[in-house]
Amino acid sequence: MGTPLAEVHARHAENVLLAPSPGLMIWTAITFGLCLLILTKYVFPPVNAMIEKRRAQITESIEEATRSRDEAVALLEEYKVRLADAQKEADALRERGRKEGERRGTEIVSQAQEQRERVLADTQSQLDAETRKAATGLRDNVVDLAVATAQKATRGALSEADHRRLIEQAIDEADLSRLSRS
Repeated sequence: MGTPLAEVHARHAENVLLAPSPGLMIWTAITFGLCLLILTKYVFPPVNAMIEKRRAQITESIEEATRSRDEAVALLEEYKVRLADAQKEADALRERGRKEGERRGTEIVSQAQEQRERVLADTQSQLDAETRKAATGLRDNVVDLAVATAQKATRGALSEADHRRLIEQAIDEADLSRLSRS
């Protein structure tokens, strides 16, 4: 027996596929070239076109997504601005309502005070009128009483008109203003 390497060579010599064949190599190269030519002429262009079309669609989708994102950001900013404006307007309305309420409350208090002053003035006027009326009535009663007393005391020496004139003169000289003040 021989070396193991010699045995491997002997086995390979028996195998036809492992033995070099120049004719088979040429036909294999020609077939490969024809296949490559057919693929480059008829298969690769449509595949490249589909790849380019898909690439263009992906690029367009990315650009559309970018535009949509930019629009969404712009809408969000606009929404934030509108929300801030609405908040300012609500604050202004609240403040205006508060001021209107304060103003209205002040008006009501002022009107109530004015009405109170009018009622007090009317009451004071009525009291003054009643006091004058009472003083006049008291004066007339005092005059009548004094006339009657003077007539009884003088027993007709003076006329009733003279008595009245004398008594009224005495009353006018007396200070009846203290009665009207109290």
